[in-house]
Amino acid sequence: MNALAGLRTPADAGRAEFRLRTLTPLYTGGIGQQGEHIHPSNLLGGVRRFSCLLAAAIGDAGFEAAVWGRAGDARSDPSAKGVACIWDLSALRESRLKPTVNWPRADDQKRPGGWRFNVAHAGALTLGLTRRAISDAHWQLLLLALRIQIRHATFGAKDQHGLGVLGCDEWPEVEPLVRVAGRPLTDRPGLDRAFFAELQFDAPPPTLDADYGKAIEDGLRLRELLRSLFRVDLPDKPTDVEKRQAAAETDLRHYLFGHLAPKQSESWGSAINVSALYRRADGNAGLRVWGLMPHTCINRDRHANDRPSDNQLAKALNRIHACLQQALPFAHMKARPCHLAVWEDGRVHAAGLVAWINHLAGV
Repeated sequence: MNALAGLRTPADAGRAEFRLRTLTPLYTGGIGQQGEHIHPSNLLGGVRRFSCLLAAAIGDAGFEAAVWGRAGDARSDPSAKGVACIWDLSALRESRLKPTVNWPRADDQKRPGGWRFNVAHAGALTLGLTRRAISDAHWQLLLLALRIQIRHATFGAKDQHGLGVLGCDEWPEVEPLVRVAGRPLTDRPGLDRAFFAELQFDAPPPTLDADYGKAIEDGLRLRELLRSLFRVDLPDKPTDVEKRQAAAETDLRHYLFGHLAPKQSESWGSAINVSALYRRADGNAGLRVWGLMPHTCINRDRHANDRPSDNQLAKALNRIHACLQQALPFAHMKARPCHLAVWEDGRVHAAGLVAWINHLAGV
């Protein structure tokens, strides 16, 4: 078959446009966060990753190569990308706000330097998708994944620090998922093992002005509280059992919330993402927490027993759920009523995965 036979142009029906707006600002990246521009490749990488999570959940092993392409290796031939993506960032406005977020520890010591944020960009942005040579099922799966990501998750490489929440008022048409392709893939992260939560407040969030660091700080404070759930304070003379328990909690904490180590093989990315405060449709504040458990494939130089067991991860998720239902240590929204309005756990919906995915996508 001619490689151009299945080519779609923007004039064809195989095109979708997501007109988005920032609910939390997008921040620049680069070395030392010194860049001045939002990188479309950063946003596109988040879209690719999230759509592959959905494909893994429904057992579609061929989705990533068909839609996003692959370089090829000794076991597989290379393939071209099956969808064209264009980000229009021209309507984003740049803010020179560079908040530094810091607060005293329990021992009255501050974190060295705190969290520093560079140039912020807020406003409207558009993602245009043009279908090339992919199947109807893969096209619909991509649109479903984008709906879920916009409604419940985040975009960009720095979402673990509370950034990248986008809103959409006009949704492209999409067909509900009808059936799964097979059993969930276990050799890669999947949406079937994800959770999504949203805290809602009875008050508006701080505005995007000189005080916006408050919105970021409350998200970081919540993240620190969740991380502390997996920290054990040892007595002066701990027993061997207590040492082993503390070490196990440390490993779990690093797995869930990230850990940078001198050796790359001992480092983990963060499995759990906590957003900054953002303005919901009713004008009041919201805050998202979502994650993937497990989130990382085992590296070639790691052993399977380095990853927590499914039982450990399920218990960890229960602790997080219980924590989010309690009074939380916000600094700037502490006097505002807050409740856990959304809690979605993929493990609970294993038997009705199709219905759960359609529910998350709002179709």
